[in-house]
Amino acid sequence: MSHISFVAERASNSWKVTYSDLLTGLLAFFLLLIIKAEEDANTTFKFADQMKSVIYSKIAKEKQDRNIDWLYVEHAGPKGIKLLIPSEIGEQTFFESADDQIVINFIFYLRTVARIVGGLELEKIPVRHADVFRKLKAAGKAIKINVRIEGHSDAVPLGRSSRFRDNWDLSTARAHQVMKFLMKETQIPDSFFSVSGYGPFHPLVDMNSYDENRRVEIYLDIQMIDLENGSNVR
Repeated sequence: MSHISFVAERASNSWKVTYSDLLTGLLAFFLLLIIKAEEDANTTFKFADQMKSVIYSKIAKEKQDRNIDWLYVEHAGPKGIKLLIPSEIGEQTFFESADDQIVINFIFYLRTVARIVGGLELEKIPVRHADVFRKLKAAGKAIKINVRIEGHSDAVPLGRSSRFRDNWDLSTARAHQVMKFLMKETQIPDSFFSVSGYGPFHPLVDMNSYDENRRVEIYLDIQMIDLENGSNVR
């Protein structure tokens, strides 16, 4: 083959090399787009779990910085972030025996919890993460934010003079009082709250360990749920 023929053949094949490079570049670009889309989807659908981890870290840091050793904090997985307020701190009781009214001197401790919970600004999550909420809605999902107050009691039967039918009724009333206090002390919408009482049926320890079983627990929960009939969920 002459030199001229070789040069001509090389020139005629050069476009194939350029075309191949272009296809390789486009393939790499589309692969990056796919990977990015998958990462965005994973981030979106794991949003609830990620937010619970963030909330737990903030509360744990606040507890440490303020040296609040009486407040028990736990990442309770699917149940949310648990804040346990004992029935007694030092010599100060949360409630009088068989009553649902918060003892005035205990307000200091409860207000401390309210400031921690209020400082999380749960009510601003839908606005700050509006893009995530839109993507989830397009996928038929929504985020539900819940501040759940649970009341627990000991197993000692109430006296006949009690205003409450039983410990179950009493624990629910106490949880309701705490819920009302948090509603008043924070900017969290009322619709975020729920309340329940378990009486003596969910003891921390042995049923006879009365002091430890009398308590109020707060669960800060963020869940991804299915949208039903296009209804709006906070």
